[in-house]
Formats: sequence, structure tokens, C-alpha cells
Amino acid sequence: LYKQISNLLREKIRTHALPSGQKLPSETELMQEYSVSRITIRRAVDELVNQGLVEKKQGKGTFVAKPKYSRNIRRLSGFTQMCEQMGVVPGGRMLDNRLIAADEKTAKKLGVAPGSDIIYIHRLRYANNEPVIIERNYFPPKYAELLQRRFDNESLFAYLKEHMGVICKESEKLIELCHVTGEEAKMLDVKRGDYMMFVKSTAYDQNREPIYVGVQIINGERFSLNV
Repeated sequence: LYKQISNLLREKIRTHALPSGQKLPSETELMQEYSVSRITIRRAVDELVNQGLVEKKQGKGTFVAKPKYSRNIRRLSGFTQMCEQMGVVPGGRMLDNRLIAADEKTAKKLGVAPGSDIIYIHRLRYANNEPVIIERNYFPPKYAELLQRRFDNESLFAYLKEHMGVICKESEKLIELCHVTGEEAKMLDVKRGDYMMFVKSTAYDQNREPIYVGVQIINGERFSLNV
């Protein structure tokens, strides 16, 4: 019987009668709707949880799972291109674009002297209007042209290739976990202190010269990384 209930709920999810992100009716409501016991409803819902179709949030209820985005980081593609390949609408909001003084670690990776002026670009990236990545990139001085543009919904990779003849050919990445600050939590619509993926990158051009050093804070509930 619980499998029959599970199949009925699965069909509602498939046809968007229960759309992505919507809260499921309570156990009591489902018991009344299908005239079954509480244990039958719980087994039916647990089966959907195991299949990844719904997710339980402590103190909030059970919700239809949102689709998870997957990024293949073995391939050198920007966020915009990745979204387009998945059929997702990419978006972005530039939070900062200015000159800053390079600290010692960043300067070493970019091949400049510590304290040198470098270009700092800070963006919040969206997939289907949902904030999913906080991005901070640091470019050497020769990329000063980037200070003249706003990269809200524009691909940095595409601009570098089309306007500056720079192609990202190689990248080194370090993947860790981090706790988000209060400000970062607001940006990603999560709780302060939640675990997020923390990716440090150094990208190189066709001449093996550094293009940028970058940091990304990625909502792991919405993204997976294929390495």
C-alpha cells in the first residue's frame, strides 16, 4: 500500500502538481487524503526521500527536492557555459570591481610583487534566478580593461576570449568545506554557519601565464562537482 501512495505522490511531482520546492501536505493531511495509517504515509514518504525526490528539513517539514546542478570541473568552462549546457538560465550580479593591493599569497600566484595593484571582481552567480555561487576573482594589472565593464550577466570567459584574445587552457583547483558568514548566508539564502563548498582556483592562459586567482563559495545542496 505504501508503494501505491509513493507512486501517486511521485506522479504528482513528475507532472508538477507538486512543484519543485513546494512543501508536502502534512502526515495528517495525507492520511485523510488516502485513508491510510500514519506508518503507511511515513514509509511512502521515506521511499521518495531515498529516491531523492523529496527532502526533509528539520523543524520545517518535507519538501519536493529542487533539481541539483552538476558541474564537470575536469572541463574548462565558465559558469555561463555550464548553465547553458544544462538548459539552465545563467545570471549574475556584480558586487564589486576595483583595484586592491595584492597580498603575498595572491601576488605569488599571479606573478606580481606583493602590494601591487590587482583587479578584484566580486560576483553573485544565479542559476534560474536562484543564487548558488559567491565568486571572488583576482587578476594581474594587465587585465585593467576589466575595470571598465560590469559583468552582471556577462561571461568573463567569453569576454576574455572575444575582446582580449585570452583563452583559459589550464586550471588548478583545491576543494574544501567552509562555514558561511552572516553576509554570505544572506546572499545564498541559507543559514549562517551552514557548510558550503569552498573552491580555490588558479587559471592559466595558452602561454601558461596566470589569468586569475579565484575563490568560489558554492551551495552544495544545489550543486555537485564532478572531478
